[in-house]
Amino acid sequence: MTSDRDENVSKATKEQQARAKLRESFLRAINELNGNPCNILTYEKTSLNATFAGWNPDGSEVFVRSLTTPSHVIMSSALLRTPDILAIQFDGSVL
Repeated sequence: MTSDRDENVSKATKEQQARAKLRESFLRAINELNGNPCNILTYEKTSLNATFAGWNPDGSEVFVRSLTTPSHVIMSSALLRTPDILAIQFDGSVL
């Protein structure tokens, strides 16, 4: 006979394992995107071209290299705040 406490612990363990698997999949996907060219659309409606280099673990910033602005200014690297980003599009199939 299984107690309610044992069932709750079992359910919590399964949920924790599912979250860990999802997090690992997300981190693997981010790692696979590293070095891929991307187009970044901002809320200001500007389009930036760059090479994806990483994501801050807390999700607050995206790190890019070879950033080209609409005025053709090229920055060797940049941190972009995620609240300023509307979308990130990757060229072709990357995963």
